[in-house]
Amino acid sequence: MKQNLLYTGLVMLFFACFYTLHAQPIVANHEHINRNDIPTAWIEAAKADLRIWYGHTSHGSQLTTGMNNLHGHVGDLFGYNQAGTSGFLSYQEVYGDLGGNGSLGWEVMTREQLNNPANDRNVVMWSWCGGVSDNTVQGINIYLNAMSQLELDFPNVQFVYMTGHRDIYADANLKARNQQIRDYCIAYNKILFDFADIESYDPSGAYYEFANDNCDYYDANMNLLGNWASEYCGENPGSEYCWDCYCSHSLAANCNMKGVAVWWMLAKMAGWNNVQSINIPEGWSGISSSFVPENTDIETMFAGVLDNLVIIHTMTGVFWPEHNINTLGNWDYTSGYLIKLNADVTLTLEGNDIPDKTIVLKQGWNLSPVLCAEGMMCSDVLLQLGDDLIIITEPAGTNVFWPAMNIQTLTALQPGKAYFILTGAATTLTFP
Repeated sequence: MKQNLLYTGLVMLFFACFYTLHAQPIVANHEHINRNDIPTAWIEAAKADLRIWYGHTSHGSQLTTGMNNLHGHVGDLFGYNQAGTSGFLSYQEVYGDLGGNGSLGWEVMTREQLNNPANDRNVVMWSWCGGVSDNTVQGINIYLNAMSQLELDFPNVQFVYMTGHRDIYADANLKARNQQIRDYCIAYNKILFDFADIESYDPSGAYYEFANDNCDYYDANMNLLGNWASEYCGENPGSEYCWDCYCSHSLAANCNMKGVAVWWMLAKMAGWNNVQSINIPEGWSGISSSFVPENTDIETMFAGVLDNLVIIHTMTGVFWPEHNINTLGNWDYTSGYLIKLNADVTLTLEGNDIPDKTIVLKQGWNLSPVLCAEGMMCSDVLLQLGDDLIIITEPAGTNVFWPAMNIQTLTALQPGKAYFILTGAATTLTFP
């Protein structure tokens, strides 16, 4: 009896730890195509810890093509081979894909591999090759349920879900079935490589609602308008997204974007999470976060420094512990905050990437966050806002960026801080 209780307790502890590690979904999409965003330490961790088993046919080869280009142009930091030798990522490819409506041949192959006594793979990926275009709600549920059961049966393996490639000839159903996959992955904290999302955007972030897998895009009446990949590379011939390669069914930019997104995903799977340490001085100052905190409850976020916190507020709400007042509730990453402390503190936050780094600035005074880890030059703010920008100031300092008066004692917006921005008209500001 005691042994059974001990076993049950250990099993519960294992699953508690496992699901804590994946308390948030990992979704690799068009927002994750900048290789400079991926910390080198976590690329190395992915190479050391992950051993990939990837089933694909022609469309799925686009990921490998992009990875190969990245390795060739950047170097061994992004190296991979099947065995994982020379400090490279262990990346084994097998022929096959997720099939069509209700297909489960891929599941049989997966179980054969993972049940093999010689198996050393701890990441399984399967891609589609046209099988989502004419799929059904029931067919996608069969895929999702099979993946979920594999996760339960092989808890030491990470499984990567995928959406299907764009198909203009089955646009409505494809979008619906891909969204079914996305919704499931987000609801149940899965790992998703969003194949379709990546080829719906060019590298600048422009969205193409009616697009095909070869990067052609259309109007709502199926009239061909152009090809976003060839147009982008025509305008940006030196871009790394335009490195030449043979990209099956598509063009180089599509493969190159996917190659980076794979490495972003692998770094996340290896344990990379955003951590920001904000040094806040005694007295008044302005603060913000450059990502979405994992726990947004304001009292929980500041629990470690509560003894030194006098007050924190925005333009509309306040948290004042001494008087038991909290009208802020949850942290809003799109806002800057004014804070008063009775001693210097360091606030450490963990969280996830910001989905949209554009904020709305109303006419008049705004308390702006800094939504990027590298900060932003005031001159770049001026380039975006033009004549709408009047002045940028520190909330509790003397530095100012005032173009009309040619005063530039403030040159950059620093991550972790907040700034007052005065505008002459309502506008938006997008951080890098």
